[in-house]
Amino acid sequence: MDTAKETILVADDDSDLLDLLATTFGEKYHVLQAKDGAEALQVARKELPHLVLLDIMMPRVSGLEIVRELQAEMETRAIPIILITGSNLDETTENVLRDNVNVVSFLNKPCSLETLTRQVRSALDQRIAAELEDELSA
Repeated sequence: MDTAKETILVADDDSDLLDLLATTFGEKYHVLQAKDGAEALQVARKELPHLVLLDIMMPRVSGLEIVRELQAEMETRAIPIILITGSNLDETTENVLRDNVNVVSFLNKPCSLETLTRQVRSALDQRIAAELEDELSA
């Protein structure tokens, strides 16, 4: 593993999408994969990735439950999350999630890789900026 690379956890029960995202982001980032919600929680807690790309509808543990659990734990609460979903979320649900957890973006499947790539870079840049600000104010 190249420790200079930022780490992204991709969690989705669609193995074809997991492979596509690992290939898409694998040259620039260290990509971890999880094929269900329980595995995603385990990997996130152990590896503390810089970003999580998360499907909402997942077996064993839903994406929304993963968001709540990561937000509740001190070690994982700062990890930005991009939710990718095949179902439409209503605006109220989106606003509640944005106000209460570190969800930085919602994307509906299918989404363009270009849009997803921009969202990933933006979320990672925001995290780096927040970490620098925290260091400067400490």
